[in-house]
Amino acid sequence: MLLVTRYLLLVTRYLLLVTRYSLLVTRYSLLVTYFYKPWQAIILTRSHLCWTAYRSPQKN
Repeated sequence: MLLVTRYLLLVTRYLLLVTRYSLLVTRYSLLVTYFYKPWQAIILTRSHLCWTAYRSPQKN
């Protein structure tokens, strides 16, 4: 039983590390997208606005 609990603790620690790393990666990618690549963010927002403007008459 002690080995099983130790294994579970190791697994949970590993999962926590993985989630922290993924959160850091997503934050870094967002920073890169919105601060170091403003043209890409502008293109994305414009395409999103055009898509919503194109879809809005169909909803009504």
